[in-house]
Amino acid sequence: MKLAIPILDEKTVCSHFGKTPFFMIFEVNENNEIIGSKQVGNSPCHGAAHEPEQGHGGQGPGSTVQTLLSEGVNAVVFVNMGQRSVNALASVVELYQTSLEDVDAVLKEVLSGNLTKLN
Repeated sequence: MKLAIPILDEKTVCSHFGKTPFFMIFEVNENNEIIGSKQVGNSPCHGAAHEPEQGHGGQGPGSTVQTLLSEGVNAVVFVNMGQRSVNALASVVELYQTSLEDVDAVLKEVLSGNLTKLN
């Protein structure tokens, strides 16, 4: 499984999926062990609906979703996510919502099966 978590830095979960500057993508084996990880940049939304057209260079939920799909992600943990992103991801990846802000704590919850799948 490839699990994506929106992050502000290596230790802190970003509270808004679409505005995260980075994703941490963890590769998890069948024994629920992390066997690899990498950080991937994101082109955050920055409220694109309220700003003038900026060439749409990475703005909006489509680019964030595409970033994850191009990485082969099949699970996403988030704190808050806009409905358009939920709709775009719900049929192609597992979605898990958390209130935790610590990346290690989120990983522990996911790997122990303590987060409920939303879809």
